[in-house]
Amino acid sequence: MITKKKVLLIGIIMFIILLTIMIITTPSKKDFEQWILEDNEIVCKKDGWDVKCIKDDREIKFRSSHYKNVALFSSLEANYEYGNGEHITYRTLGIFGKVFTHKDGVFWKKVLN
Repeated sequence: MITKKKVLLIGIIMFIILLTIMIITTPSKKDFEQWILEDNEIVCKKDGWDVKCIKDDREIKFRSSHYKNVALFSSLEANYEYGNGEHITYRTLGIFGKVFTHKDGVFWKKVLN
């Protein structure tokens, strides 16, 4: 016979398992950066001490990023700038070992950034 205590105990165990899986599979900053490069066809090559990145046959002059890891999920906002001042921003969310593109908005500003 299943009692309320057993159901509660099973629920707690399942919740702990879910949290553990989320924590273990949270993507790292390196995972994010690799995904952004591959998904957006950006090629980076080491040139001496420097790393040069190219997208659409144009060199990216400046890049910066903001990485946030809160154990259950992580987010990365990467900014790239061409020599002419044009900016490209990629916002990504990582959960359960997967990386997803995310649009700017209230959720991004309040929770992910």
